[in-house]
Amino acid sequence: MMLRPWCLRRAVASGPVAWGRLAREWNISDKLARLAWLRGVDHPEDLAWRLDPSWERSFDPFLMEGMGEAVARVRKALAAKEPILVYGDYDADGVTATALLVRVLERLGATVSFFIPNRFSDGYGLHLDCIRQLAESGKRGLFISVDCGVNSGAEVEASRELGIEWIITDHHAMGPELPGAQAVLHPGLGDFPNSHLSGVGVAFKLAQALMDATPFPKGGDAAFLDGLLKLVALGTVADMVPLQGENALLVRRGLAALSGANAPGLAALLRTAKVEGGVRGQDLAFNVAPRLNAVGRLGGAEDAVRLLLCRDAAEAATLAERVEKLNSERRSIQDELTQRLPAPGSEAFDFVLDADAHKGVIGVVAGTRMRHFARPSAVCTLLDGVAHCSLRAPEGYNLCELMDQARPFLLSGGGHRLAGGMSFEPAKLPFIRKVFERGAAEQAILIGVPPFEVDGDSLDLIPGAAELERLEPFGQGFPAPLVVVEGELLTAPNFFKDRHCKLRLGRGGDALTWFSCEVDLAVGSFQRLAVSPMDSTRWGRSWKVETPVAEGVER
Repeated sequence: MMLRPWCLRRAVASGPVAWGRLAREWNISDKLARLAWLRGVDHPEDLAWRLDPSWERSFDPFLMEGMGEAVARVRKALAAKEPILVYGDYDADGVTATALLVRVLERLGATVSFFIPNRFSDGYGLHLDCIRQLAESGKRGLFISVDCGVNSGAEVEASRELGIEWIITDHHAMGPELPGAQAVLHPGLGDFPNSHLSGVGVAFKLAQALMDATPFPKGGDAAFLDGLLKLVALGTVADMVPLQGENALLVRRGLAALSGANAPGLAALLRTAKVEGGVRGQDLAFNVAPRLNAVGRLGGAEDAVRLLLCRDAAEAATLAERVEKLNSERRSIQDELTQRLPAPGSEAFDFVLDADAHKGVIGVVAGTRMRHFARPSAVCTLLDGVAHCSLRAPEGYNLCELMDQARPFLLSGGGHRLAGGMSFEPAKLPFIRKVFERGAAEQAILIGVPPFEVDGDSLDLIPGAAELERLEPFGQGFPAPLVVVEGELLTAPNFFKDRHCKLRLGRGGDALTWFSCEVDLAVGSFQRLAVSPMDSTRWGRSWKVETPVAEGVER
């Protein structure tokens, strides 16, 4: 593990505190205002997305390019009783988007079905073989993609001969040409104010427009749409889009809805994830989303959609048990691969190929290696003579640029700046590795070794759980609180389960919990650790160790 230095998230100038105005105008404590300011909030109105997340602040969905055409085509299908199929994706963002649109179309009286491609036999996105099979089984008419399709021009064009028309809703990086669909909804098109919507966020905007809940919902529609925001919160947090601006509002309202009564499917999912009381962003990121993702990682993701839509308690319990079993299997496969792969050397890009790696977990393992070794990572496997890779990168890098540089050697590739996937012929590996190594080294010169950004060096800087909840959601772009503690380990840690332990630094120090501890914790050793609050309605506050860090540096 690479020990990175730490620094404050922002440099604090001398003189009056910069967050004083936030504290005064929102009547919050200096501790809470300081946390918000450290995360880039300078003006009181920027906190309104969290502290006053009213519907009136959300953006009119008709500001999104293509929305009018999309709504007109769906309403035409509804009037003609034309069947509608929702074509989704197998990750948490995709399955929540699929469930959301199915729920809305059912409410509008549509004859609706859904399809999720298989990660192993179909891969990501629109596939002509799948579309043909759907057409042969009688699925024709209007297809709506969610969380995929923006780069599927050939598939959309070929669908015309099969009697299928498309509405594309997606948020992934766009190619030079858009598909010739009836409408293409993408937050990066035109001047839509929120360019960082997740896939389920785009689907929600379509739902909002279809229900005439514009510029914001009214009456009974508001309660129904708040229910849909449960799915938006889950998919948005899972897909790691920035939790700022309107995204923060949508997730905040979704968390509030999840903290109340839930339908049997969601209730069973929260129970298996051991989420109790008020639901927080970190609960979704670390407890709920991995369970949904596990279904698609180890096979077909249809059961994940069925669980989210389920209204029968007995069926929900059965589906949730199946999901939990798959998640346990996923963890076992993931841990075995993580321990089996060799550590990288000094290269700027950690690129590893394991022919026997399970395709369903290579993305998770790439993310683990990226955080562990503080550099971009690609973990690849071989399937039918083709290398399939998942890529992850720390903040500041751009994987899309690296894939573009390697495009002549790739069979496919796409994704986001910090996460992506690609495939190639194994014989091209040396060339691709060289391109990624050179490109990552060039990007690293600009980035340097980024220090670990924290909120200070005292546990007292973090307010209590009830107050801290007011800044939810924490996650991508608005990180959870993190502080550095240091001291001598006077007594041996108390280990439990597999590599998990509890420890205290110094005499009378707060209890710290370290999950998957891989550091030698000898009694008498000096430790400097970055920790985050771990609040529980049952056990109160404790602290979770995120990583050991080096000495602090000036920002």
